[in-house]
Amino acid sequence: MDMTLPEGLRGRLLAAALTLSVVCAAWFAVAAPLIALYHEGSEELAQRRVLLQHMQEAAATLPELERDRVTGVRPATMTVLPGGTDAMAAAAMQSNVQAMAVAAGISLASMETLPAEAQGAYRRIGLRVAATAPWPVLIEFLRAASRGRPRMLIDDLVLHAQPEPNHAAAVPIIASFTLLAFRSASAGEPP
Repeated sequence: MDMTLPEGLRGRLLAAALTLSVVCAAWFAVAAPLIALYHEGSEELAQRRVLLQHMQEAAATLPELERDRVTGVRPATMTVLPGGTDAMAAAAMQSNVQAMAVAAGISLASMETLPAEAQGAYRRIGLRVAATAPWPVLIEFLRAASRGRPRMLIDDLVLHAQPEPNHAAAVPIIASFTLLAFRSASAGEPP
């Protein structure tokens, strides 16, 4: 058996193939996992920065809210849903949610009006929403709902996603959640 290396064109092709296979092996074994790890870390850092900003904005309102609580003054920024009945308020809320969904680019699969409940001098109006969107779009929609006028509370949030090997941010998330808002209860209205 001849143990010499090939020479000429055949030898150069073999050397190029071996070099290419070593480079590919190094890429898949070292470089690709390190790049994926870097991207995951940068996504987590971006999410933490957004959370920090949101928490700082909320903390900035605390002195004003505390002052209003001590003096017994209701904040002027608190708004309620328009409408003389629960059905009209729910319709206004549905229109508002649909407009926010279009602005955020989210696909609403369904929207169900929940029975209204008395909450002191207010009536709580709820919508059960199912939607599909990539994670950043879904977060932007939920942020818009919590900061909008009137402010909506988010409850019963359930998220589902298909496992994705490369952890892409654009993987569609199937979400279902309840949005809650309030309207003023009329004096003669039954509870």
